Amino acid sequence: MEKIEVNVYGDNYPLRVERREVTEKAAREVDGVMRLFAEKAPTYQPVKLAVLAAISFAEKKIELEEEIVMLNQKISRLNNLIGQNLQ
Repeated sequence: MEKIEVNVYGDNYPLRVERREVTEKAAREVDGVMRLFAEKAPTYQPVKLAVLAAISFAEKKIELEEEIVMLNQKISRLNNLIGQNLQ
């Protein structure tokens, strides 16, 4: 585990991380989404921007999980077809 510090929306956060590059990239993405929301809603406090960013990332996570389920179903169907054609 490694100690690093990331900056998100002007605040520094000390973290212990397994993969420095992944955490730094994640922090940059959170910062970017918060700044994007701040452009659209400049009166929002940072905590509201953080919640909006969290919801945005949660939506993307759910969409990706649903896509993985669909892809696994397609793979299963293809494996069944291949198995039938090999018999």
